[in-house]
Amino acid sequence: MPRPHRWSFGAAVLGLALTCPAVQAQWVPLGTRRVDFRADHDIVRTASEGRFRRVRFVVEGGDVEMFDVRITFGDGATFSPATRFTFKRNARSRVIALPGGARVIRWINFYYRSVLGTAQGKATIHVYGRR
Repeated sequence: MPRPHRWSFGAAVLGLALTCPAVQAQWVPLGTRRVDFRADHDIVRTASEGRFRRVRFVVEGGDVEMFDVRITFGDGATFSPATRFTFKRNARSRVIALPGGARVIRWINFYYRSVLGTAQGKATIHVYGRR
């Protein structure tokens, strides 16, 4: 009789922890933008008040490559994470730590392009912040 893998139990516990309502409640929706690849630049104006220490992108629908992300804070300062994000359908980015302490986020500019081979050609980009 085969032995179960040790990591499968740990992965199951981790999966349950990440879907726990308490963990999900820590991520606040900041804004959503539907991109159709006719343009290559969009802005998400934040819909949430408060200060945030981290952000994350979640993409639904088509595949997207996002680059030149620029986050503008309440005091006018900007931050550009030094990375490119490539999203397959229904994927999310790594957690991006914001510089300094908790910051008010006014808007996020980003440039993107369609990844070849997408069926729909449209995607929805959600931005979440964590206090």
